[in-house]
Amino acid sequence: MNRLKYACHYAEYLAKKIRAGMVDDKTFHISRLQRVINRKPDLIHPRTLSEKICHRLLFDRNPLYTRLADKLAVREYIHSKTDKLTLAPLLGIYRSVKEIDFALLPDKFVLKCNHDSGSAVICTDKAALDKPRALAKLKLAMKKNMYYSTREWQYKNITPVILCETYIDLFANRIKETTPEMLRIHCFHGIASIIEADITDSAGNEYINVYDRAWQLQPFQMEYPNTPYAVSPPPRLYQALDAAQDVARDIDYCRVDLMLQSDAVVFSEITLSPRRGKLKITPAEWDVKLGEMWQLPETDNRLR
Repeated sequence: MNRLKYACHYAEYLAKKIRAGMVDDKTFHISRLQRVINRKPDLIHPRTLSEKICHRLLFDRNPLYTRLADKLAVREYIHSKTDKLTLAPLLGIYRSVKEIDFALLPDKFVLKCNHDSGSAVICTDKAALDKPRALAKLKLAMKKNMYYSTREWQYKNITPVILCETYIDLFANRIKETTPEMLRIHCFHGIASIIEADITDSAGNEYINVYDRAWQLQPFQMEYPNTPYAVSPPPRLYQALDAAQDVARDIDYCRVDLMLQSDAVVFSEITLSPRRGKLKITPAEWDVKLGEMWQLPETDNRLR
């Protein structure tokens, strides 16, 4: 990332921060969701899954959510909830990019910020890594507060650090086309109900197959099309479902993202607002059906 590109990205972020002082969160979420569903959403009396996610972003200020969104703090939370998951070993915690010493890192590793989404640097060959570009990406991410870009308030009060984790190889001795790179398990009131299986084929085509907990393909899509071929249940699927339920036990709705190796289930993150509450679900009636699985608590906050 050259200096001009860096400056442009940072200027764009500053503009979003200024906008946050001019456009309130409710207006922001209504406008963004309306673009996806082609109608004005009801965030006061929500029915769909997307509306309910946005409703919670506006009205539910449970301090637990900040802990769950923090990729460092959530590790302790996972340890306290289940012994069925593996955490990628931590190789380092850095308060700035200046503290990163590549000479001390293995040939493969992952660098990512704890306070955002999308800042990860995945290194599979340290000799080939563009280190200045990687550091510039992380430096820029450390200067941003994700709340101002997405209005997901749970990210607003996280103290940013950079994490270095061991690289997890999911595809060794496995077929890429039929190996999910991530299982995203939607849990409603502690029950693992819907599974998104993310798959990228060898040509780079991206798919998401949506299954129920019995690995039956569902008649709707989320964001991406289904694979043009059948995908068998991955190893340790039911261990993953059990672990997701352990993690989600005290949360009315969340998505637990897991990576499945042949001998372990590896925790990735807990997502409280998938796609920032702007899910593209087709056919649209399934947005309502999924919303019906989540019973919001009765609260006066709805009437604000």
